[in-house]
Amino acid sequence: MSDPSAQQPVAGIDPAKAPIQGGEWRGSNEAIVPAKAGSDIFFAAVKTTRMPMVVTDPHRPDNPIIFCNEAFSFMTGYSQDEILGYNCRFLQGPETDQTAIDEVRAAIAKREEVAVEVLNYRKNGSTFWNALFVSPVFGDDGELRYFFASQLDISRRREAEEALHEAQRMEAVGKLTGGIAHDFNNLLQVIQGYADILDARIGPDDRSARRAVDAISTSAARAATLTQQLLAFARKQELRDRLMNLNQLVGDFRPILERSVGAGITLKRDLASDLWNCRVDPVQTEMALLNIIANARDATGGAGTVTITTRNAVLPEDASVAKLEPGEYVVATIRDDGPGIDPTVAEKIFEPFYTTKEMGKGAGLGLAMVYGFMRQSGGIATVQNVPGGGAAFSLYFPRASGAVERKPTGPVAPHAGGAERVLMVEDQIEVGELGKTILEDLGYEVVLVDSARAALDTLHGDSDFRLLFTDILMPGGMNGVALAQAVRRDYPHTAVLLTTGFADEAIDAGSRSFELIRKPYRRNELNERIRAVLDKPGART
Repeated sequence: MSDPSAQQPVAGIDPAKAPIQGGEWRGSNEAIVPAKAGSDIFFAAVKTTRMPMVVTDPHRPDNPIIFCNEAFSFMTGYSQDEILGYNCRFLQGPETDQTAIDEVRAAIAKREEVAVEVLNYRKNGSTFWNALFVSPVFGDDGELRYFFASQLDISRRREAEEALHEAQRMEAVGKLTGGIAHDFNNLLQVIQGYADILDARIGPDDRSARRAVDAISTSAARAATLTQQLLAFARKQELRDRLMNLNQLVGDFRPILERSVGAGITLKRDLASDLWNCRVDPVQTEMALLNIIANARDATGGAGTVTITTRNAVLPEDASVAKLEPGEYVVATIRDDGPGIDPTVAEKIFEPFYTTKEMGKGAGLGLAMVYGFMRQSGGIATVQNVPGGGAAFSLYFPRASGAVERKPTGPVAPHAGGAERVLMVEDQIEVGELGKTILEDLGYEVVLVDSARAALDTLHGDSDFRLLFTDILMPGGMNGVALAQAVRRDYPHTAVLLTTGFADEAIDAGSRSFELIRKPYRRNELNERIRAVLDKPGART
């Protein structure tokens, strides 16, 4: 920002007098006051109004300010002595848009009105967005006398607009990535599924074939992880949340977190004893913590301290988080003592595929997954630099009421395959044929249809099925959740297992009363989930 003390006041401004609309001003570095009673009321109003206003004299060198009201002085932080006699450019700084300044300069040269929004700097160096309106003032003879400028600090409006644009942009990216991930999950289902089938059929001595299948399975598993991260960012993953206390989750997950940070980093905890409960998906919450911890480990170079804190927060009284509704939240903060985050990077750090790491060191999806998961959970993820060095990632979860659910105890026995009849519904031909093959290999008798309507028609003629295994997203006006609800009502002896590689808020709400397996599923995983549905106490017979 230009330093006004480095500029010299325009000589001769002190006794200046000039007629304006039949009146007369007497100038001084203290103030400009009207000479005639006809202007007294007007200038008294201008002087006391809350809208910042200035008058400049184009007949003097450098078009200096010869009048400003108290509102302008308050807005900029400068005293009248530091304002009067200087050109308005002293409010400009490094980030001021010169295009807007050129527009003002051109309008003044043409003696025309102009309205712009420009980033200005206060005396203390802080910035504010200024809605500036400049108008020429002509005398009775049509000659230019002065330029009058009214101004308004619109910083809050600009920040709100930028937050809205950011939200819209992230939503658009989320829709794109969610759609890609959904289709890619179906492809991965086919790749991974047939790799499992080959794996079961390869002889123990065929090492070459075994290596090939293992490589396919490993790559497919890594790709599946990437698609889950994309779905998490897009808020299109299926969440299985439950009521719990974050302190318990952090405590139970601590051994894994300590292994993740490595031997050179000290992991500390500062957990609020009166922490409220929240409703979260524990698996996704643990993944979010792991991603942030990994980010902190890389930022500190594998040496330093990482501190996990939990606390209760009431917004907006507790903090300013623009994208959250006022209310009660549970906050988990992960702070490191590394170099902190470049402010220009902080704005992009939650975007998918954005990374500051070296090529091959990361896909840029970890923090994007965290952001999407938090938004889907009704909260938000934020990041900021902290005094003394380091960065702090904060996760805001909405407070929930009720008793914390207990974890089931005791070992879960493995399940063998069965010979029950299964009605499978899948509109993707390749995925459907794969699922049918897997189920038949496991010993089930399978009938495959490609729509919810076809499934109901099949049940109408033959209802002797122990299990309905259906995809959620299907064409034809009836999705898998609606089909499952109809089967539960009309064919209560048939159990239901849903599958999806995608999620939607409305669909997810309806699917919570059914068991679900996420795509891409593995052969053994599918069999275990089916047996858990069919063999659990109270299962339909």
